[in-house]
Parts: sequence; C-alpha cells; structure tokens
Amino acid sequence: MQLGLISDVHGNQPALEAVLDDMPDVDRIYHCGDAVGYNPFPHRVLETLRAEGITSIQGNHDRKISTDIDAMGTAADPETDDESGLRPGELARLAGVWTHDRLDAEEMEYLAALPAELTVDGGNVKLVHGKPSDQDGRLYPEEYGPHLFDGESILVHGHTHVQHAERFDDRLLVNPGSVGQPRDGDRRAAYAVIDTEARTATLHRVPYPVEEVVDEIRRTSLPELLTLWLENGEIVTEEA
Repeated sequence: MQLGLISDVHGNQPALEAVLDDMPDVDRIYHCGDAVGYNPFPHRVLETLRAEGITSIQGNHDRKISTDIDAMGTAADPETDDESGLRPGELARLAGVWTHDRLDAEEMEYLAALPAELTVDGGNVKLVHGKPSDQDGRLYPEEYGPHLFDGESILVHGHTHVQHAERFDDRLLVNPGSVGQPRDGDRRAAYAVIDTEARTATLHRVPYPVEEVVDEIRRTSLPELLTLWLENGEIVTEEA
C-alpha cells in the first residue's frame, strides 16, 4: 500500500495546495496533527483536509486551541522557552489565540474530537504527533531507535517540523516534515510517501508561494516574526 504522509500544516493553505498537487497517486493520505496555528488560513485548511478525505490525528496546537487555549505559551507549555531566551511559546500563544477567536464551534469540535494516535493498515502503521503516548514530546532524528516501536512496523510522527526517515532492520520510522512551517533550514513544504509492504519512505519537498502567506500575515494581527520563520525555513530569534 502507498500512503501519503503530511504533518503540521499549521494554517498554511498555499503550502497544503502545493503538496497535494505534487503528491503522486497514493491509496490514502494521513496527517500527523497540527492543522492550525501560526498561519492565517485555518478555515481553508480544515475545509481542504476534510474535502480531500485526509485522515488527521490531533496535534498539540489542535488540542490547545480547541480545548485549553489559556495553557498555550504558559510556563507549563514545553514550547515556552529555549536556552537562547527565545520564547517561541509566546508566538504560539499569540497565533493560537488569533486562530481560536476565528474558528467556529463546529471547527473547534472537530479539532477537539481528533484522536491523539491512530493505528492503520491492520496494525502495521502507527501515527502519533510528538512521541508515542506523549503528544507534546519532541522526537528528533538523534533520538530515533528501535525502542520507540510497540508492535507496529512503521511509526510516523510530526511536531518537530524536521523531515527524516530511518530504517531499523525491518521497521521504519518517519517524520514527513512540516507542510506549513518547516524548521530544518529548507523553507519548501515537506511530505513523504511510504510503501507499507517494502517499508520504505520517499521524502519530498515542494516550493510554494511563501510571499502569499507572508503578505496575509501582515494583513492580520499575527506576529511579524512568523514571516521570518517561513522565509528562512527555521525558527528565527529576532527580526533583523
């Protein structure tokens, strides 16, 4: 079976459209969470995901925006600080509140009801957002290993916005990367295609009109710093 994998669209409709236009024919498409947050097209992203029959799990932004917006960006939020003193959690909070205030009740209910994890293909493929059993946990390539598997042959995650795939004997661990806000130094939208029988992954990057999203951010009250994150394909600590 050929599965298309996307993650972390984060309200970036132009990037999502570019990925779906570029993706080869697959049997199903799965989204590993964080449909909304950061970028200015939450309605259109949710509409597209559902119209295209894309199965989504819930990301940490989806959960907080729909059920616990007051917790986003607080001291209890793991995105609040890093060693540099940067507060990416503050930007997440501002963008989260902006998104929360614009989603309608049905959209909030949809996000709140998404599953935190999902196992498909007869138990062969497991989809999580952060780490297994930890929606907010970050899993970077240097932490990959066979200890992360629990019966499945293919484990797929998102959350870090860093694209990577690695084999461990006959098991496969994949992060398709972020559609809407890459953070691995390549600003192009990311996705992956896996062959569930061969247990192989093909990683893809596709350009999209970043300037369209940047212009729309500037027409809103979203933080200006988010435009630099898109333009650079990584978290930028301050405006030049």
